[in-house]
Amino acid sequence: FINSFAGKACAKTGNKPGVTKGKQWIRLNKGLELLDTPGILWPKFEDQTVGLHLAMIGSMNDEIVHLDELACELIDFLRAQYPGLLEKRYEIEISEAQNAYDTIKFICIRKKCFLKGEELDIRKSSAMIVDDFRNGKIGKITLEMP
Repeated sequence: FINSFAGKACAKTGNKPGVTKGKQWIRLNKGLELLDTPGILWPKFEDQTVGLHLAMIGSMNDEIVHLDELACELIDFLRAQYPGLLEKRYEIEISEAQNAYDTIKFICIRKKCFLKGEELDIRKSSAMIVDDFRNGKIGKITLEMP
């Protein structure tokens, strides 16, 4: 917001939390300055869905979230709310009985995410799914319905 309002890159930005480390005054013109400060999150969420959604969009450090579990939650959400998007993005077929972890395995195979010895790289595939979601490659998606 600050950079677009100022018309130049004066505030450091990033698609992960923790980019803004401290307070920073940004002069927009002679009569207007904006203060850029680090964002904060509640220490505990009353509704765990809030924390899950924040993790999905990348507002929490990925180091504190298991990416394979997050990818499974994301797949379950997308299958329920946006059927067909995963199939279209990854060119796979998903059966009704298939669970989210099996879907990750199918995406591993389709995208050739293998470790040595033809072992599936679940972590890489999970990270790819979450990154694709965060970057809008899966589609236009909202996590909260009005």
